[in-house]
Amino acid sequence: MQIVRGKKLEKAAEGEFEQLVGERSRVVVDVGTGDARASYRIAKENPDWLVVGVDPAWQRMTQTSIRARRKPAKGGVPNLLLVNSAIENAPQELLGAADELLVLMPWGKLLHGLVRGDEDIWNGLRAVAKPNAPLTATVGTSIWREPVPRDIQGLPELTPSYVEEVLTGKALAAGWRITGFQLAKAQDTAAVSSSWARRLDSDSTEIIATLTAVTAEPEQ
Repeated sequence: MQIVRGKKLEKAAEGEFEQLVGERSRVVVDVGTGDARASYRIAKENPDWLVVGVDPAWQRMTQTSIRARRKPAKGGVPNLLLVNSAIENAPQELLGAADELLVLMPWGKLLHGLVRGDEDIWNGLRAVAKPNAPLTATVGTSIWREPVPRDIQGLPELTPSYVEEVLTGKALAAGWRITGFQLAKAQDTAAVSSSWARRLDSDSTEIIATLTAVTAEPEQ
């Protein structure tokens, strides 16, 4: 397991992750954490949890790592672990470790795989989840409004009918039962990353799609 420590990427010591898990009551994995500010906020608000931010672009997490490593009186959060990895290739230590998973405002391969129901992404999420672990994913729907970013062109829009007719079956095949889908104004959506929240003013019309699921037995 490769961990971000300040400005460096280091290999975790043997047994380090297991010790951290043993010291906390719950393991929450924030997949595609980006700059990890949302992971930091969650860890700070829930000191009894171990919050694991996972992202393949580790350089984006360094500033948050520096902040997290300070003394608690100066904003440090010892219950935050930042891991350099893509979810489809999660390190062995993370497999079956998560009591809860978050995918907050993803981009790139993670966004495409989540929305399309790609096997490698949904199987990767399932691999790190414990039985009955919940998943919450949020996506800002403005990406499908003109002018549509080049990276998003051709990506199906998350709508109630698309989730019901397409995504539900693909998720179940990977071991996830979709339990809910809603569209709400960003200000009314609790599970939005802190980085995105700062971009939105009180008059923002951004609509957030929130998808929830729980681990289930894959369909045969």
